[in-house]
Amino acid sequence: MKAAALLASSLFVMADAASAQDVECHSNKDFLVAAKSYQDEAGSQFAVTALAGKPKPAKCVFDMRKADFVIGTPGDPLWFGEQSGNLLILSRSTGPEGDLVIYDLKTRKAILDVPSDDYALENGRLTFWQRTAQATRKNCPSFARNKANGMGSVISVEKTFDFAANTVKDTGRSRCDATQ
Repeated sequence: MKAAALLASSLFVMADAASAQDVECHSNKDFLVAAKSYQDEAGSQFAVTALAGKPKPAKCVFDMRKADFVIGTPGDPLWFGEQSGNLLILSRSTGPEGDLVIYDLKTRKAILDVPSDDYALENGRLTFWQRTAQATRKNCPSFARNKANGMGSVISVEKTFDFAANTVKDTGRSRCDATQ
């Protein structure tokens, strides 16, 4: 009986340690974001804690009860991208095409959620290519080649998100992207 209890206890500790390995922490001076991968689904859930001058914890732990709020639910495949100031940059995807999602950690709200896969963060601006329309032979030079390769085509427009102004602007550039 003691051996069975010891074995069960050991298995519980090993399972707990394994789940702890699935946690990844990101932080800056204002926020700690603990990301935990779902066990049976794609994506992660994010426990966000405001640091407000407090030191970051010594150990990376995902604790929904101690977090100020949690981002993500099962069935919503969110993935960590970057953390910049009070903004958390995520992607949502289970395949080649996904969405760009930005949360304002101060307001606890998503401030951008658009179909986009490609972005660059530089000097307080996020530049991204947003899929906006189905492509045609007329507006996409690679349409026939994409179709011959079993791919679709979409028109993507380059945009910038200015963190300080909290605005999105179109740069005037567009391109045709292959899709699956």
